[in-house]
Amino acid sequence: MNPVTRWALRRPRVCLGLACLLTCLLAGGLFRLELRTDGAALHPLDEPVVERTARDRETFSDPDQVILLLSARPGGPSLASPTGLRRLAAVHDAVRLLPAVRARRVRSLASLADPEAQAASLAAVPHYLDEIPEDPGQLSELIGRIHRHPLSSGLFLSRDGRAAAVYVPLASGHGREELVSEIESWLATQRGRGGFTLRLTGPVAAEVALGRTVLRDLAWLTPLMVAAVALLLFLSLRTPGAVAVVLAEVAVVLTWTLGAMGYAGVPVTLVTTVLPVILLAMAVADEVHFLERFQSRLAEIPRSARSRDVLRGVAAETVADLARPIVLTSLTTAAGFFSFPAGTLAPLRQFGLFSGGGILAAMLLSFTLVPALTATLPPAWFEPRGRRGKEEKTRPPFEARWLAGREGLALAAGVALALLSLPGIARLTVQDSWVDNFDRRSGLVTAERDFNAGLWGSYRFDLVVEARDGGFFRRREGVAALEELSSLAADGPQVGGVLSPLVPLRLLGETVGKPGRLSALDPQDLRTLSALSLILRNRLDLDQLVTLDGRAARLRLFVRDADYRRAAALRDHVERRIEPAAAVRGLSLHTSGDVPLGLAVVDAIVANQLRSIGWTVAGVAALLLLAYRSPRKTLLAILPVVAAAAAVFGAMGYLGVPLGVASSLFAALSVGTGVDFALHFCHACEEGRRRGLSGREASAGAVALTARAIRWNAMVLALSFLLLTVSALKPNRVLGLLLAAAMGAAYVTTFLWLPRLAEISNRGD
Repeated sequence: MNPVTRWALRRPRVCLGLACLLTCLLAGGLFRLELRTDGAALHPLDEPVVERTARDRETFSDPDQVILLLSARPGGPSLASPTGLRRLAAVHDAVRLLPAVRARRVRSLASLADPEAQAASLAAVPHYLDEIPEDPGQLSELIGRIHRHPLSSGLFLSRDGRAAAVYVPLASGHGREELVSEIESWLATQRGRGGFTLRLTGPVAAEVALGRTVLRDLAWLTPLMVAAVALLLFLSLRTPGAVAVVLAEVAVVLTWTLGAMGYAGVPVTLVTTVLPVILLAMAVADEVHFLERFQSRLAEIPRSARSRDVLRGVAAETVADLARPIVLTSLTTAAGFFSFPAGTLAPLRQFGLFSGGGILAAMLLSFTLVPALTATLPPAWFEPRGRRGKEEKTRPPFEARWLAGREGLALAAGVALALLSLPGIARLTVQDSWVDNFDRRSGLVTAERDFNAGLWGSYRFDLVVEARDGGFFRRREGVAALEELSSLAADGPQVGGVLSPLVPLRLLGETVGKPGRLSALDPQDLRTLSALSLILRNRLDLDQLVTLDGRAARLRLFVRDADYRRAAALRDHVERRIEPAAAVRGLSLHTSGDVPLGLAVVDAIVANQLRSIGWTVAGVAALLLLAYRSPRKTLLAILPVVAAAAAVFGAMGYLGVPLGVASSLFAALSVGTGVDFALHFCHACEEGRRRGLSGREASAGAVALTARAIRWNAMVLALSFLLLTVSALKPNRVLGLLLAAAMGAAYVTTFLWLPRLAEISNRGD
């Protein structure tokens, strides 16, 4: 028995007091925790597209914005009617009054200038909705002019007139949550008014909604997990003492971990929100083995002799028996988490660092708090309920009964399962979508679906082209380059429309009587239009499309139903067709915006996690090699969990479950945790060999000794992870399902592979 445990058992109350004091101190960090659920919190470190997007947002004066979708109700009037147009104008004017809104930058059909209307001067060009006629003929003529505008049909108004968009930008000094909350409060006052439906959509609204859902999940999933773990422990061990010990430990571990995050200034992000749930499940793994062995030893002692001193002695013996596997399983589980900091995503690094630290804290408590509690709680608390007065049955676990004489068959089945997994792994693909995080029936998702069906699309893929000299994009060659690149961009997959500096220039040309293709205009006319555009720069929103010096221009591609596959196809189109065309004209081109950022996040998470598997396996192998000093034993312990991970990946491939933000997160965690089962089995085999048993006898004895604890350990972990499937977030549901499947697979492969392999391995000892 190690000195730390000896001290804890000699002075259990002092040990418990110190644990309480440290817990109270770290609990102060809980009040410093901050929540960051915005997409920027997931951006990869040192990723060029992240830096380019931030720079472009500043260069082109691009504030955050939400989209307000105004829709006609079934059987109700169209927006392309006097009632609908008046309602659209009223909505536009109303949202401009909200404090968190940048009023001058609100854009809709109501802010769109009518280039065909008669005006005394360019500065006095009227807007389409300044006057809304009741006369059918005049209304028809107005609707015709609206649809002839290159931006109205798709950016501001659907072609069928059933939907319209109002783009509401965030004012400086205000936050996204504040903007969304203000608009939602205003929307609540509009219910049942106007005969039209008003809904929020767009990337910013999705991120805010995602953050709120994360908070709700965190608020009720953690206590639900605690209750579930308590119930599972009671069903498996049948003693209130076991439940009290484990719940005390997980409370301390969670407080220490989250408190340390608060003091370190590490925020809770979309990745780290699952940390309490995952840590809660994994922190109990070693205690299941400890308490199962503790109660088995205690059952051999008559009840009349079970004093506190006896409990102290049994706890000391149990810790001495399991000290090595507890240390090894804790270190290997922590290794799975510590592989995450090798990636480029700050939230994943933080998740790995603090989760791994929590597992090490749980290991420390296994040698201090847990034995101290067993020595302090009343002995009656450790007597199994429902079986009082009955002798414990010594019947071998069903794993031992099933495997008896079938060890070779079990190994063959394990190898066959691994081989069958390989074709499925080859079928794995990458896919992810922000919209899929929500209930398909939610208002946000239905608004996004309707928006993409009638308008250009809510997500943006930006192309920024730069010339060597200033004023290039005001000259004929620059305009011709933009015309070519815009045409190529419009042909891209899922591109609903393209907004470039050509659009306001073309409209300006029509207003002053110079219609047609801009590059075909007389150079003097083009210079005149360019000069006018500088004068009317703010009114034409040119600051979002071309720099003041005319050296850089931005083409904004609006993407419908953006997800990883569609975004990747568009990125390929840009690389194959648009970048070469820009290079031929001597222009540099880079991408930025919502869609390229989303691609970078998914690519980084999937790549990081696939790398983490390798780092986890390497780290676990190094730890076991250091502990066992035997490559053969190290390989024996690792094989089952690698086979289990392969089985889950293979099943994903066969079932068409893609790798994404959540589905790639499970792998390194499952390897680091699933190896625990094999370590307990191998430790029991070593104990048998030290007692002089043959390889076959030691293997059979290990099955009999560890099967129940491994089974219950796997069940507690799997069922705890399955609780994530009731989350409101799809990534959490997927992660919970895959982690549960990985724990089940690791349990199965442990008893398929190890009994026969351990017997063969022990022949050489």
